[in-house]
Amino acid sequence: MNKTPKKIATGSFLLVAAIFLISINLRPAVTAVGPVLEFIRADVGLSALFAGALTSIPLAVFAVMSPWAAAIGNRLGIERAIFISLLVLAGGILLRSAPSLFALYAGSLVLAAAMAVGNVLVPSLIKRDFPHKVSLMTSVYATTLSAFASLSSGIAVPLAQALPGGWRSSLAVWFIPAVVTALILLPQLKNATKPLAAPGEKAVQSVWRSRLGWNVTLFMGLQAMSFYVMLGWLSSILQGQGYTPLAAGWIVALFPALGIPAGFIFPAMMSRFKDQRALCAFWSSMMLAGYVGMIVLPQFTVLWVIVSGTALGFCFPLALAFFALRASDARQAAALSGMAQSVGYGVAAVGPILFGALHDWTGGWNAALLMLAACAAVQAFVGWYAGRNAHVGDATDARI
Repeated sequence: MNKTPKKIATGSFLLVAAIFLISINLRPAVTAVGPVLEFIRADVGLSALFAGALTSIPLAVFAVMSPWAAAIGNRLGIERAIFISLLVLAGGILLRSAPSLFALYAGSLVLAAAMAVGNVLVPSLIKRDFPHKVSLMTSVYATTLSAFASLSSGIAVPLAQALPGGWRSSLAVWFIPAVVTALILLPQLKNATKPLAAPGEKAVQSVWRSRLGWNVTLFMGLQAMSFYVMLGWLSSILQGQGYTPLAAGWIVALFPALGIPAGFIFPAMMSRFKDQRALCAFWSSMMLAGYVGMIVLPQFTVLWVIVSGTALGFCFPLALAFFALRASDARQAAALSGMAQSVGYGVAAVGPILFGALHDWTGGWNAALLMLAACAAVQAFVGWYAGRNAHVGDATDARI
């Protein structure tokens, strides 16, 4: 029996709602750390280097777990894999807030592993269920990520000051939406499918040996590195300029929030361009201008935060959209997503540590900000090639 329009509409609504609910949980557990990082350092006694490591742990875990996420989704089904990852995420968040230095780092490892599964499988879900609306659904996904990354950053300090457990309680509250989302998704598991064919050797090789795939990967990694460096260290930069922790926290919240209006504009912007080369080059150059501005005119840091944050607000959905746009099917989208997020987040993980080390070494922020500016320049270069209207493995894609 053919599906009625009403059933199709209901099914589409449930799929959009599922993507929205899952997306809520894929950033706050990480982005809430930056605004309270100085509280953690004061309480636990961490150096800038080890504090940077705390910020980088999730990115390193994303790098290690991402290649395995597609295989997990294939074995369990995407829906079941995400459901289990939400429960693991909740447990990791609670473990990280336990009064132990070991728990602080172990919980960070666990929650990041769970988030990596969702990071890889959601783009594949979009490719499978919305093959003709990739830009629109990527915008929904990216806008939700930005909104809750901003929310978690903005309320981190107020929660730390209001709740009895301080920063530990502030970070622990994010186990609640993870559990709630898992409970909402639970009834849907009876209809869960295994949408991806077993990952074939041909698909995997076509990604890892593809020049286009590597350009997508580097674009993903460089923009992610900038994002997480700014989230992790912007509050410290601002406090060094005389801002209160509360004011610095809200400015940090503004940084990812700039991706929210960008998300509404993104689908219309994508529809006007045959490919995305010019978009990648332009927005990467705007990131570069923002970082140079922080060095040359630090008294206008908030303005440069707006410039660089707006640019990243467009670069992030571009990076996510590439997983589907540069892939020929859902299986290849999962493989490209796994590769790009594995290597990409590996690149990104170096950022907060190196940024903190440069600060410790020079006693200031200029050398560290210059590093970000250089990365933005490289990002513009690889983005020009990642934005070509092509698929991994086709006749125009050079082999490595």
